[in-house]
Amino acid sequence: MSAAEKPRIFQDGRDMFLSLALIVVLMVVSVGATGLCTYEPGAPEGGPVREVDAHTFMGMEARATNFPVRMPENPDGWVTNSARRGQVNQTPAPIIGWVTADRGFIQLTQTDQELADAVRGIDPHPRELDRTVQVSGHEVQIYHSDEDDVRDLWVVDMGDARLLFSGAGKDEEFETLIDATVNTAPLPRAGE
Repeated sequence: MSAAEKPRIFQDGRDMFLSLALIVVLMVVSVGATGLCTYEPGAPEGGPVREVDAHTFMGMEARATNFPVRMPENPDGWVTNSARRGQVNQTPAPIIGWVTADRGFIQLTQTDQELADAVRGIDPHPRELDRTVQVSGHEVQIYHSDEDDVRDLWVVDMGDARLLFSGAGKDEEFETLIDATVNTAPLPRAGE
């Protein structure tokens, strides 16, 4: 009995493999032709950091929140590479991230939650108060976890808002960003 005479259910897996291979090739060609994706072999550190328009985003967030939102100027050599809305204790919280001049990363989360609630509510990882430092006349509380994959949390209570800094940066970089943030006036809010 020839393959043409056999019902499709009795043919081997070659037909299925060839069909899938054709679909994959067509998909790669279709997606590649749009120009919306790139392939850059090598380490991700080799490419330029893509900058986002965090000022526009934070302006919208300032008008949408009921607490003061700050947008510090980028320190020299830093690039704002992310801006998004997250949550702290199920309440909206604007988040901005920077790649530092030394290729570290620090992000700032702003919230109106009370300090203890903000520290507990930023993520599910427990942290304990490790130490405090002074930056531009403000007390900065640094919370630490003994878990290896949990980053320290640097927290400043501005009275009307809490500023939470985390990431993979040096202490000096955290202090630079904290200094810039606490010395920045809040953005205009709705009706101002």
